Amino acid sequence: MKKIFGFLLVVTMLFGGCSTLTTSKKNLTGKEYVLVQENGIPNILIGFDGNNFYGFSGVNNYFGKYEKKGSDLTLERMGSTLMAGPEALMKMEQNYFNELSQVTSYKQTTDSLVLTLKSGKQLIFKENKK
Repeated sequence: MKKIFGFLLVVTMLFGGCSTLTTSKKNLTGKEYVLVQENGIPNILIGFDGNNFYGFSGVNNYFGKYEKKGSDLTLERMGSTLMAGPEALMKMEQNYFNELSQVTSYKQTTDSLVLTLKSGKQLIFKENKK
């Protein structure tokens, strides 16, 4: 009887530990992040909902689909609104859009998101705590 009880206790601890590991994985969905790097564009946001991403790029709102596999991340089928702004801000915004199309991976912590580009450059975001 003691052996059976011991076995059940070990099995319960193993499966309980596994379920804790799977639920502690970070999820992009339902969070918004603000770009923290100095780039001259105020309040650049990115958020994730289902298989979609969205945000604000300084002048326009943008959106698209994303796919992630492990730490690999691809942002695709991106579109944006067509608002006009100052020429310098529009150029910075276009550079940001180009960088988003080059994202290859991500790293997420409790309150930040780092997107890594093909070139190795990183876009660093902090969670937007509304």
